[in-house]
Amino acid sequence: MKAFTITPVEKGIMRCQHTDPFTPDDVQSLSKFLEDYKGKLLIDLSGTTPDECLRNIKNFRPMMPTAAIFGAAIDQKVLDLSESYYEKEVRSFDNEGEALAWLRNQ
Repeated sequence: MKAFTITPVEKGIMRCQHTDPFTPDDVQSLSKFLEDYKGKLLIDLSGTTPDECLRNIKNFRPMMPTAAIFGAAIDQKVLDLSESYYEKEVRSFDNEGEALAWLRNQ
């Protein structure tokens, strides 16, 4: 079973739901998706642990499109890696409704 699922939410927004620890194949698959995807991403981390979230966010953050994260307490400082022109905005929210509302306005 994959460590994540990608499903459509609405036009221009996909949901990435993290469900299990990442295997090397999962890392490669998600990296490819993030490289190719040009829309907005709603990231649901409610099915994983804080350690797993932090470890993977640090790795995937530079590749992320505009994204809203919910389901785990993530310090915004972790998401604000640098002032790179190429990085898209990624924010953390308390719940899915807030996250989705923010994404719709981006």
